Amino acid sequence: MRLIRTIILLILIIGAQVLQAQNNTISPYSRYGIGLYEQNGFGRGLAMGGTGIALQARGHVNNINPASYALIDSAMVLFDVGLHLDYEYISSYLDSGDKTNGNISYFSLAISGTKKWAFSFGISPYTSTGYTIRTVEYLSGGGQSTYVSYVEGLGGLTRVYAGLGVQLGARTALGMNASVLFGPKTERQTMIMSSSDIFSVYIENTDYYTGGKLDFGLQHKIPMSSQSNLTLGVIASTPGILRCDRTEKAINTFISGIIDTIYYDDDDHDRYTTLPMTCGVGVAYNIDGRMTFTADFNYNPLSNLKVSDKRSKLMDNQTINIGAEYVPERLGRRYDLTFRAGATYETGTCHVDDYRLKAFGGSVGVGFRIRTIRFNTFCSYRQQGTKANLLVLDQKIRVGLNLTYIDYWFQKRKFY
Repeated sequence: MRLIRTIILLILIIGAQVLQAQNNTISPYSRYGIGLYEQNGFGRGLAMGGTGIALQARGHVNNINPASYALIDSAMVLFDVGLHLDYEYISSYLDSGDKTNGNISYFSLAISGTKKWAFSFGISPYTSTGYTIRTVEYLSGGGQSTYVSYVEGLGGLTRVYAGLGVQLGARTALGMNASVLFGPKTERQTMIMSSSDIFSVYIENTDYYTGGKLDFGLQHKIPMSSQSNLTLGVIASTPGILRCDRTEKAINTFISGIIDTIYYDDDDHDRYTTLPMTCGVGVAYNIDGRMTFTADFNYNPLSNLKVSDKRSKLMDNQTINIGAEYVPERLGRRYDLTFRAGATYETGTCHVDDYRLKAFGGSVGVGFRIRTIRFNTFCSYRQQGTKANLLVLDQKIRVGLNLTYIDYWFQKRKFY
């Protein structure tokens, strides 16, 4: 048992490097801001449309609202790992492309110290950047001379958090997550020319971000009857600060074979990105421990996101999530068998060519337990953008598996 614990803890540490290197998208919309935001939450909530502000459960880790940690059983230790397989298809009236990608989604550890508080630690992706854009441009002052431009973006920010949930009373819990954010966002541009003595130009810009933010959460349970209860949840974050270290590299390759390289490290200028304050409210209605209905509303004022990238014209994003969970009578008690479903809608963070890039999606999932391991599976679909106005339609299908290893570290055994 001790060996299993050691292995899991080592995986959690190594996972930070794995998550930092992953690339979960090929969407051209990840070019804006600091990339596309990854959906928060773990296996259970992801199957319920991404809800979680008001979700409570003793055997699940819910990082959307840190107040939920307080409900974890006082003798229980939870190790969570998430895996996913993505299929993404982007299309326009001119071209299309797809990508299949599998990777580790997150790691987490939750430990209950007493009946009043519990601690959680985790690693998960925060944003993802990945795109390739090919265009044919006219040379300035070159008449009808053209060049081909290839623009590639990659990178993403990783989130490492530590959280605490405290039970304030029989029905109220308060929690906080302290998060460290880090990771690169790189853009590479190659311009190939045929009407000049320069054969090609390669430019690479990398912004490496480091910083953090605080997230707070509150949950309050209201008994409605002997067999049902209503839980209200609230979350809010402080404005986050990210330091940005920029490096730039340019390579000119001439027909003659001469290569001219310029490397620039912007260490003398402090660049900072300010993440806006976010907030959200949620509700969960539980009937007899077998049916749960959830609904969340999140507000992210991304128009206040301050980045050095002048092309990023982001807009305030509102997200609505709904979900449901059903536990069968017999199989639910014996195997923790659970059926889940949900849907989500986003007003969109980007405004391109007078079109707001709204997004919507849905999810279904099944959960069950085999001895000390709980399995939560889900399949989700997300669509953003349009083919109108020469824009791009981005569609993604994600199949995910969440494994929760349940252990008990603080039990006292008695023999008679």
